[in-house]
Amino acid sequence: MFNKQQTMSQLRILITNDDNVHSNGIKALERIANSISPDVWVVAPEVGQSGKSFSVTFDDILRIRELSPRKFSVSGTPTDCVFVAIGEILKDKKPDLVLSGINHGSNIADFIGLSGTVGAVFAAASRDIMGIAVSQHCSHSDIVKFPIADLFLPSIIKKIMSCKWPDHVCMNVNFPDVPLGEVRGVRVARQGKADIKWEVHKKLDPMGDSYYWLHAVYSDLNGPAADLRLVTKEKSVTITPLLCRHEFPGCFDKLEELFSTNA
Repeated sequence: MFNKQQTMSQLRILITNDDNVHSNGIKALERIANSISPDVWVVAPEVGQSGKSFSVTFDDILRIRELSPRKFSVSGTPTDCVFVAIGEILKDKKPDLVLSGINHGSNIADFIGLSGTVGAVFAAASRDIMGIAVSQHCSHSDIVKFPIADLFLPSIIKKIMSCKWPDHVCMNVNFPDVPLGEVRGVRVARQGKADIKWEVHKKLDPMGDSYYWLHAVYSDLNGPAADLRLVTKEKSVTITPLLCRHEFPGCFDKLEELFSTNA
């Protein structure tokens, strides 16, 4: 975890994403990180890894390619990139902060569990490193500029890094898809709930064989402080704290009661 005696300019920052190492979002995040500290490294997937969540490659080799000083691609998932960076590329001094993104599309509500962007900061949190996932809600995929992130993200990073957080906690930041002048500030948001229907689209390839494409259709089931509503309806930047561990303590007493005997 970040040592409070350090200044922001002494942070070692690792950047990754799930879109790929050449995406516009990672270039924007690299620019923002370089405005905070000179010690910025990029280790990101060589191809898109959306929807890979906290996935680790066990059944294949990983290859690292140096693209330029302090910039590497990895033939794996965002989580692979974080672990490879910590264990090999930055083994002399692990990062103080992992920034993941800027994702082309929001990571909110039930989609958080699918996100490779969020998976990367779960990987960081599992190694007691602060991680911040950053995503831009958008109605199209070809995003070139990120003016809301340019304005808001440096301050968000500095405020988050000014505190000592519990172990295994990371942060999820989402920007609304509105003109900069319409952004209604930064809100702390709970993870929303969406009613998701997974549609399976069956098609035929040129050889006449079937293939299938999954598509998610969802409706908003959120309260007023939920991330989905705040980002999409109320034009706010949202910050949601997440926990990389999955134990749920609320069931322990009932389970102890159920299994207190062998009967």
